[in-house]
Amino acid sequence: MDSFIDALRATDDGLLIKIEVQAGSGRNIFPSGYNPWRKTIGVAVTAPPVDGRANTAIIDLVADCMHVPRSSVIIMSGHQSSKKVIRIAGMTLLQGIEILRPFFDE
Repeated sequence: MDSFIDALRATDDGLLIKIEVQAGSGRNIFPSGYNPWRKTIGVAVTAPPVDGRANTAIIDLVADCMHVPRSSVIIMSGHQSSKKVIRIAGMTLLQGIEILRPFFDE
């Protein structure tokens, strides 16, 4: 069975999370669900995808949810795409799972 854990990957530098973004949404939400086909965790931000505003909002939202400083969250790929990979520096896979599990009721 597919699980949100499939969107997470540990590296030497921290935790990678595959996300799929809905910019210009009615509200800011992370996580906003899991897409088992793409193995991505959803993110919705009110900011439009203009001049990096949505990316800034994603970083702020993820940092808040994951209880890390904003400087720990980096967009690794997909800067101009709705599909992105973000890294949370210094976070382990187990820490990421523990924080996100309550959102998915697994």
